[in-house]
Amino acid sequence: MFILILIYNIFTVFSTFFKGEVYMNYKYEIINYDKNLPAKIMYLNLSSDTHKTELHWHREPEIIYVVSGEAECPQNGTTKTVSEGDFIFFNSEDVHLVRPIQGTNAKLVCIQLSFEYMRMFCKPIDSIIFDVTSRPQAKPEIIEVLKQIAEIDPGHDEYSPLLQISYVNKIYYLLMKYCICFRRASNSVIIPKRDFSYAKTAIAYINENFKREIPLDEISSVVNLSPSYFSKYFKNVTQVSFSEYLANLRLENAIQDMLSKNSTVSAAAIENGFANVKSFITQCKKIYGCTPAQYKKKLLNR
Repeated sequence: MFILILIYNIFTVFSTFFKGEVYMNYKYEIINYDKNLPAKIMYLNLSSDTHKTELHWHREPEIIYVVSGEAECPQNGTTKTVSEGDFIFFNSEDVHLVRPIQGTNAKLVCIQLSFEYMRMFCKPIDSIIFDVTSRPQAKPEIIEVLKQIAEIDPGHDEYSPLLQISYVNKIYYLLMKYCICFRRASNSVIIPKRDFSYAKTAIAYINENFKREIPLDEISSVVNLSPSYFSKYFKNVTQVSFSEYLANLRLENAIQDMLSKNSTVSAAAIENGFANVKSFITQCKKIYGCTPAQYKKKLLNR
């Protein structure tokens, strides 16, 4: 089946289905591809009430097309709003997230491209990025292809993968013909972005160890920075403090355990790194304005 659920191999990822809606939480991810398919396509229906994505990155380029609604898309320290009928392109290792505008829903098509597939046609693929925004000849054509992909209903057409493959190949063609830019020898892109290297290492470590206490001294030593410098750097890059990131990560995992495993409030708190139940409840009230039990009930009654 061409439409595959994204596999996250290193860190926890959730997908909970309630009354036909999909709620997903993305972490640092590695993407696995079926070697016979040229990309992964996901059709997502997201709500800002439940979709609390953290900054993440991956090796593979990604296209997000907004079918309806609007999406807020931070990318390498800047934020863009993507409206219905438009798309945003994330290059390899761009630090990014995608979420509906606060208080709204958004339908998206997510296409994760394959370096290995592109390498058959472009040998130096690891040394390039794609510049879509300044290539006026390519963007309208890419949008037209994305519209066609969005109109496919794979659940009711067993041959729809043939269309998807043909459309994705058209996107590859447009990207490689019109949008290729080469990286500098230093491996930084032609237009340098904010340095996310320390943040990537730190976030990967936090996502792997959030179920236990992580002192500031420990996480700062992981990236070989002083605690005070790391604190300022992390907030500048991610726009949240280290402690806020950690607390929010624990919150999302604890809430998901209550939903998918029917864990008690106490068990969800302890199993996901909160010092006690009170700190879990306090964080939930801070983010969602209600207790974990109330928030769970709200989700189930949607």
